[in-house]
Amino acid sequence: MGKTNDMKILVLYDSIGGNTEKVAKTIHEVAVAARLDSSLIRLTAFAELDFNDYDLIFCGSPVIEWLPTPAMRSFIQSKLKEHRAKRDVLPCAPLKPGKFAVCFGTYCGAHIGVKEATPMTEWLAAFFWHIGYAVIDKLHLPGQMRRPDIDKSIERENNMEGILGNLAGRPGESDLQKVRTFTTGILRHAGALS
Repeated sequence: MGKTNDMKILVLYDSIGGNTEKVAKTIHEVAVAARLDSSLIRLTAFAELDFNDYDLIFCGSPVIEWLPTPAMRSFIQSKLKEHRAKRDVLPCAPLKPGKFAVCFGTYCGAHIGVKEATPMTEWLAAFFWHIGYAVIDKLHLPGQMRRPDIDKSIERENNMEGILGNLAGRPGESDLQKVRTFTTGILRHAGALS
């Protein structure tokens, strides 16, 4: 079976404990199941990407101190410099027709809930607006804290006693079903599905 249209999709993500990777893979699986041209790329130091090659970009990261991971921040900042050098960042940020983005993140929200995640997706969204991509939406999903760089007692406390309650096993199947529904809606909105 061939693809349903020519829209090129990129699912770019960074992940520390696997939560954001689960979400990214689910987004990609929905696009592939719809016979769309979708690339799933985990951020590495060697990622060579030209965002202009894609029509719809899903960009995600776990939330680390209200922002994307340091690797994602560094990557996006380098891309902003590239786009400026190409004179792709213009006053008033004119939109490029047919170019869309969605920003997503996973967070444990132990202290203030989703308010810990929204600055991160806003930060990513600002970049995409600057390069002319209409940011269709943002997705925030709770996830079990899995950070090798912190004390296990703090990790356990944040997973069990935070404002969102017990996050063990999240994002779980119910969360991933929400991702499937959300992604299908985004694909329709962007014109990838009829």
